Amino acid sequence: MARLHARIGNIRRDAAHKATTMLAKTYRLIGIEDLNVRGMASNRRVARSIMDGGFFEFRRQLDYKARFYGATVVVADRWFPSSKTCSCCGSVKAELALSQRTFTCDVCGFEADRDLNAAKNLKRLAASSAVSAGGEERSGAVRKPRVKRASAKQEQDNKAVA
Repeated sequence: MARLHARIGNIRRDAAHKATTMLAKTYRLIGIEDLNVRGMASNRRVARSIMDGGFFEFRRQLDYKARFYGATVVVADRWFPSSKTCSCCGSVKAELALSQRTFTCDVCGFEADRDLNAAKNLKRLAASSAVSAGGEERSGAVRKPRVKRASAKQEQDNKAVA
């Protein structure tokens, strides 16, 4: 049983490493939300799934890999209404139940999947808080050199002096 749990842990760790490396290498600017994991885990129906997600480890890996590859991670505040804000006109809904999986704007009539709408709002937030555009793919070198190379030592030619 212990081997099975260790194997599952290794698979999850590997998936988190691969996902964070791909994000940090591919995008210059990454927008994420600061989630209240403890509050979400208090719901007994989804607590096990929330705790299995490993959100802290994912964010930790994303932060250090983004620094390593030269990307920027913008963290939205815990109270930022990413799901309740219309990504088209910017109006904020007063109430949006968790059971509503599609977002429909009361002002402009825009309709989209709830998660896609939230992702667009996070992209806009990240773009406004950084200089470059959000979610833009990289161009050029993917990795900055960590160590400056030492210059080659030049020895004096004895024949030229004499």
